[in-house]
Amino acid sequence: MSEVIERLERIEKLLIALNSKVDNFLGYESLTKKEREELRKMREEVKRGDFVKFEELFGED
Repeated sequence: MSEVIERLERIEKLLIALNSKVDNFLGYESLTKKEREELRKMREEVKRGDFVKFEELFGED
C-alpha cells in the first residue's frame, strides 16, 4: 500500500512540474485576459475531475 502512495506522490510532483512548465511555455505571457481566465477554468475542471480521458475520447471501439 505504501508503494502505491509513493507512486501517487511521485505522479503528483510530476504533474506539478508539468503544470509549471506549461505556465512558462513561450506564448503564455501573450495570452489575453479572456484566454487566461479560460485556462484557469480548465485547470479547475481538471482538479474537480470534470474531463474526458484521452482513451475515452480517442480509444478504439
